[in-house]
Amino acid sequence: MIEEHPPLNKLDEAVIQYDKIDSLVIGIFYMIGCAGLVFLVYWFDWPIIFAILSVLITLLVFCVDYFVLPYLRYKSIRYEVHPTYLEILKGVFFRKREIIPIERVQQVSIEDGPLSRRHHVQIVEIQTAGTGHQVPLLLEEDAQALKAQIMDLIKEVQSDV
Repeated sequence: MIEEHPPLNKLDEAVIQYDKIDSLVIGIFYMIGCAGLVFLVYWFDWPIIFAILSVLITLLVFCVDYFVLPYLRYKSIRYEVHPTYLEILKGVFFRKREIIPIERVQQVSIEDGPLSRRHHVQIVEIQTAGTGHQVPLLLEEDAQALKAQIMDLIKEVQSDV
């Protein structure tokens, strides 16, 4: 029986700092691209409005990505493991609720990168026959516990067959 209340497990507040640093790294690439466009405007003597719009749009995107989105992502991602299924609720503007039956799960893996390792943040990936699902921005111990919990439920389902 699928319950109607939202999943109980929320992200830890420590992931906000990681998400902000991730946004900062991405923002650096935005700014490099913007600087390249400004250079092209001056090199080819294009109208200055292109350079001004490029800088304004880059600053706007960076500010929203750095100051607003990490808090919205923190508030919007939830997950819960039930005896027969895993429930994931995510999405900042468009909410998505995923119900993954435990008997359909084929693989559970943990993904991290250099920046996420430094901040002890990981992504749990759940693979089924047709699709892949993610529980992003979990602290290392939460990610390991979630993987172990899902693997234990998979073993119970396998032994029932």
